[in-house]
Amino acid sequence: MAQSMAYNSAAGLGGMLKDGHEHYFDDNEGGAVVARSIGAACELSRMLASSLGPQGRCKLVVNHLEKMIVTSDCAAILKEIDVEHPAAKLLEKAVNQQETECGDATNLCLTFAGELLNNTLELMRTMGWKHSTDILEGYHLASQKLLNELLPNICVVKQIGHPSKDTEGLKTVLKPVMGSKQHGTEGVLSELVAEACQIVLKEGFVLQPESIRTVKILGGNVSQSVCIKGFVAQRGVETVMTSAENAKVVVFASGIEASSTEAKGTVLMKNADDLKNYNKTEEAKMDEIIQGIAESGVKVVVSGGNISDMALHFIEKYKLVALRIGSKWELRRLCQATGATALVRLGAPTPDEMGLANVNQRSVGGKTVTVFENDAESKIATLVLRASTSSVLNDLERAVDDGVHAVESACKDGRLVYGGGAAEMECAVLLDQFADQHPGLEQYAIRAFSKSLECVARILAENAGFDALQVVADLRAAHVTGGLDKGVDIVSEPGIASMKDSEIYDLARVKISALKLAVEAATTVLKVDQIIMSKKAGGPKQ
Repeated sequence: MAQSMAYNSAAGLGGMLKDGHEHYFDDNEGGAVVARSIGAACELSRMLASSLGPQGRCKLVVNHLEKMIVTSDCAAILKEIDVEHPAAKLLEKAVNQQETECGDATNLCLTFAGELLNNTLELMRTMGWKHSTDILEGYHLASQKLLNELLPNICVVKQIGHPSKDTEGLKTVLKPVMGSKQHGTEGVLSELVAEACQIVLKEGFVLQPESIRTVKILGGNVSQSVCIKGFVAQRGVETVMTSAENAKVVVFASGIEASSTEAKGTVLMKNADDLKNYNKTEEAKMDEIIQGIAESGVKVVVSGGNISDMALHFIEKYKLVALRIGSKWELRRLCQATGATALVRLGAPTPDEMGLANVNQRSVGGKTVTVFENDAESKIATLVLRASTSSVLNDLERAVDDGVHAVESACKDGRLVYGGGAAEMECAVLLDQFADQHPGLEQYAIRAFSKSLECVARILAENAGFDALQVVADLRAAHVTGGLDKGVDIVSEPGIASMKDSEIYDLARVKISALKLAVEAATTVLKVDQIIMSKKAGGPKQ
């Protein structure tokens, strides 16, 4: 106790903390810690800015397990790299939250936060960090105006119906989302995802992303991908019978085999007849069980564990189809797709416990799969994705996941704003006018916030290979003169086109969420004046 109460005042905070800690602070409150934090956060943002938009570049990441990932998805890249700087970590958490909530616009969140911090650095050089309160107040005013008035009201140009009925509206939402990840194949992918969503979605309900499943099969190309109303198991059946039409399905969570006793037992056999009779009783019992299953009308048996040779013999005898699925998650999805109940007892099911499906075994790209299709309402839809390499397949899966989350957001709020940087540029012009109404120092921060919104158009133009400064200048001029629908055209010169004619829209809910999280992360970084890092746990790393 006496040792812990000893304090060397000359050593300052270092005398109070354990050896190995790190402490960064400013002696004269000049904003050096903030500047260093901004520098780290901007490096992270700058690294991933080139991945924004349909023409965004991919990053090749080799993670700690030496697995190679090739993608332009911001959240996927950040998940695989280890960010250590605490300020950059705050931006990473904002991106992860955006991925969890909306599944899209993660790069917008990171890019805008980085641009806002970079413009703050310029303000610090001009005004000095002693006016930090005015800067933060200006950002607060600008963000409130943007998120509560401009984006939800002024920038909203279209409202789609519920995705279960509005097919065209659904494709309008999906195409830009898919195009930003898989430029050139967004037409095929948006058709597939729209079909899958309408299979499982009911009017008035919100889509559950877990109900859209993806199966990746190497070989072929994206145009060979298909949507199946039901479940696809990535293995063949165990029996000679490989298909059954309109079949009743029973699902066993356990294996189909003779149960063994929990305690050790000894059986005394005095002659050969005892041995024969012992084996016959086991066979008779298994025969009775499989016969009972067959007589209940079941044609397809699915097991969550092993199927013994004896059980398989009797399954073949009664001309049933048997399939083994080792994953309990896959088993649960199969039950959702067929309407069956997973049984823990081995025996004939009741009518309520049976499912219904058309079952057949197929060969896709040299791989054997078993398809459970349901003519009635299915709670599961499966997208069978095809591509030539595993990295493209994984990227397709991420694009589909983003599309499904976009549909989930559209179920909650169908308001749309123009894409291609048009909505951000319109907000930037209106925020400049808003800054004119504030004579105090806050106006400089509001203008810096407004300038930060231009980063979307600038980066889209840069990634498309255009003169970014010229495109931004022309776009701003168009919006000042009332061109609300003008955005960046990534395909042809001069780099500006009508987003209304191109049918490029973004969900207002997703954009508001991304910008809100970006502002919160950036302002949190700006409020930090000291960084205290404890000694890392564990021994020295080799």
